[in-house]
Amino acid sequence: MNPSFPTASRVALVCTLASALVSAPARAQDSEAPAAATSDSPVAQAAPQAAPVLEPAAPAAPARPDPAEKQAPEALVLGAPTPATRPLFALGGDTYFISPVLAIAGGLHSENLLVNPNPDKEGRLTTIAIARFGAEGRLGPYVTFRSEFERNIRNHGSGIWEGTASMSVRDQVLRLQRWGATVEAGIILDPASVDFFSAHQGDVLLADKYTRDPLLFSGFNRGQGVQARYSRWGFTVGLSYTEANPLSSSSSYMVGGSFGGNSRFWQKPLGTFSNGQPDDDIHFRVISPSLTYDHPWFEAKAMAQVFNINTQANSKLDPALTGYNVRGNVKLKLKGMVPALPFEVTPFFNVARVENDVTNSVAGYSNELLDTRFNALTMTGGLDVFLFGRSGVGFQVTRVADQTPSFIPPIGSTPSSEPVIGTTTTFLNVGATWWMFDQVALGARVATYAREIDGKPELEERDLSGFLTLRMIL
Repeated sequence: MNPSFPTASRVALVCTLASALVSAPARAQDSEAPAAATSDSPVAQAAPQAAPVLEPAAPAAPARPDPAEKQAPEALVLGAPTPATRPLFALGGDTYFISPVLAIAGGLHSENLLVNPNPDKEGRLTTIAIARFGAEGRLGPYVTFRSEFERNIRNHGSGIWEGTASMSVRDQVLRLQRWGATVEAGIILDPASVDFFSAHQGDVLLADKYTRDPLLFSGFNRGQGVQARYSRWGFTVGLSYTEANPLSSSSSYMVGGSFGGNSRFWQKPLGTFSNGQPDDDIHFRVISPSLTYDHPWFEAKAMAQVFNINTQANSKLDPALTGYNVRGNVKLKLKGMVPALPFEVTPFFNVARVENDVTNSVAGYSNELLDTRFNALTMTGGLDVFLFGRSGVGFQVTRVADQTPSFIPPIGSTPSSEPVIGTTTTFLNVGATWWMFDQVALGARVATYAREIDGKPELEERDLSGFLTLRMIL
């Protein structure tokens, strides 16, 4: 049913609204604050109740986000900081919004086995795919959050089968920020624990063994915990803390020793499963103070990771394992201009040394520690060249040398001994990136892996891989 509204009144109302809409932008330009309606204002005379709605100037459209911030090398691991105001792809207001997190990469991976303990094992050509998805947002000026998951590459495309997917939980963090201080809780990532790496090896989001394992060996720390940071004058002082099962933190990967025949601690909880869950008899604590400095010409990081391990939480007789990892990182940022060709060169270097106690795993010598401790030295060096922004070429080489002690019990008049087995692992990546569009890049990379164990040439491994991929980072 149509309302009974005189025609003259409807014409007058339409004219009044049109006049108000035309005059509002001019008033908004004269003053940032809305001006009070005057007596001769059409809005004041005909529709005073509408003035508060029509007077305020419309908020400015949010600025388009800088794509380089999302695709910066560190963002592949750390994630770009949540913007201060609502980005282009977001729902909500200027400082209360939720925005998607999405990255997809796929392409070809050619694997050629040069030397392998299994002489009958063959290389292969594989199509690969990986995706990261989630959401981030801001709840006012001081509170941000990020929730991110990953659909993994897995071995040779085994991450999906009949509608199921191999999933990983990445950052699940709530963050409070004010006055240069940051406090985080959840599944966090300590930025000081991330080595500098080549931006041109990020074609599969640093999820393959050639790019992921070098980070893990040096003490990369993503896991459940809490951390605090304070930044001023380019310096950032940080402290992170984790105490849970070793699989709760990726930093357990750096701990070495004779754990069930393996040389790395993180593998031990995987040796026994109960009700589909890994072994829960082990407890891992790590405290990580750090200091970083960011300058327009260079960046530097220093960190100490001190850890304590309870190998049998169901017993008070076993000794605790203690250890530490000392890390240092530096990257130069050299910019220049060849005629009509801006470029940037970023050489970088990382070093980490870990040392920890080792449990005697020989029968009859339980609840004893070896006199010899495990130690490992991880060194990484590389260089990136950027041309016309983010495109360019780069390389990175990582060498991991560890010394793992074992135990030989006394036999007759022969005393016990603790021989040390040395293992050297080398990773080399050479890559190129072409950013065709703001969010899409074409990547090509050659990578090699080599592993040698002293006195055991039959266990030598060497391979050569090639990658050709497309990736999108929203």
